[in-house]
Amino acid sequence: MRVRAIATTAAAAGLMAGALTVTSSVADDDGSAERGADLRSALEDGTADLITPFEASNGKNWTTVDQSLRFHRQLDGESDRVTLERAGRSGDGRPLQLVTVGADDSDQRDTADDSVAMFNCSIHGNEPAGREACMQLSRDLAFSDDPAVERFLSNTTAVFLYPNPDGWEANTRGNAEGVDINRDMLGLETPEGQAIARTIRDRKPDILNDLHEYGEGKYYNDHALVLWPRNRNVDDTIHDFSQQMVLDYATPQVESNDGYTAGIYGVLVKDGEPFQQIAGDHQARILRNYTGLQHVTGMLTETATGALTPEEESDPALRNRRRAQVEYSSAVGTVQMVMERRDQLAEQSTAAAERATQKGASQDGVVYFGGQDNKVPTEDEQVEPEPMCGYQLTGDQLGEVRRTLRLHGITWKRNNQGAYVTMAQPDQPIIPLLLDKRSEYGIMDATPISSC
Repeated sequence: MRVRAIATTAAAAGLMAGALTVTSSVADDDGSAERGADLRSALEDGTADLITPFEASNGKNWTTVDQSLRFHRQLDGESDRVTLERAGRSGDGRPLQLVTVGADDSDQRDTADDSVAMFNCSIHGNEPAGREACMQLSRDLAFSDDPAVERFLSNTTAVFLYPNPDGWEANTRGNAEGVDINRDMLGLETPEGQAIARTIRDRKPDILNDLHEYGEGKYYNDHALVLWPRNRNVDDTIHDFSQQMVLDYATPQVESNDGYTAGIYGVLVKDGEPFQQIAGDHQARILRNYTGLQHVTGMLTETATGALTPEEESDPALRNRRRAQVEYSSAVGTVQMVMERRDQLAEQSTAAAERATQKGASQDGVVYFGGQDNKVPTEDEQVEPEPMCGYQLTGDQLGEVRRTLRLHGITWKRNNQGAYVTMAQPDQPIIPLLLDKRSEYGIMDATPISSC
């Protein structure tokens, strides 16, 4: 089965110096793929009459912003499981739609304390397939009477965030200002990036799937490309859980569609063998890595925008339906992982935060300003083998970064010099990447304190 091939590709892509071991139970061997196919069938066979505008056009037309608002209002009105909220407003003032699906919309805040599965629905405005998949999956979860789905929702809230309505409306990658929101997860300068960070901070998801699309190439043309967080500061257990979501859940779900294939994002393949890694780096400013640094099991899903077959070349609607189906299948893989490993996911998110706090207090480990999970940095300025115990901010610096620190969930204590940010807190992996001059995308040149 191809899930073995993708695990092999992932391992081969990790042969650089310092590579971490790719761990996968290989879903085909334990029946996980078969259970996943049953789950998708149960969701897709629901009895709801509500369909998306995209479905109504049979894939000919993508759903518009206004149509999505009407769809979600109707979904909220017809299902007691659904709540439509606003996570903020875009640069042009459009609502950032936040759709939650749980056992009962009256107590979703309580169920969120148990388990939260989050889906980021097309951070890039010109990548519509993820949005369509989110609308379909939220609808299917809302109306399904399948016992397994009802059990899932009894302990888990599914959260769907639509973070870029301005790019959606304009069919552009960036927001209204032309900013790529997926490069704003450290500085949080955009209202859309702020909404994503605030949702992660407040809803505390255990698992997150970030849905994208990509332009295929000669050696880069699978139906789906998937990847886990690669920043070296991500907790080892969260990193491994994220790999397992990619290899054991999302990939089998995608490949259960007849003829669909999946590959590792950033890895070029020829004749079944990887020969070059071109992307998938360590940057904490992109959501895939930020998710892991926030102790959330996470992944990236990309589907090819171009035609992959002669049939798709002659029928754009067929191509569009495939794009949405790939994203939907990957998202169902996320649901399946929560169904099968809910307690482990929640426990490890909590444990990772505790480990980070303890590591910051004891000044253990190494702080990495470069490299990634399969590449050890070789330049001195990219590593700190003797971690600081905190950072000192002047009063002016605190004034500049106070709001950003709060959005990340980082705390500080005022003192005579301004404010002290201790590394002994759950956000320990992010703090140096924000406040140290050695960080490529940091927002402040604060003073590291080596002795507490």
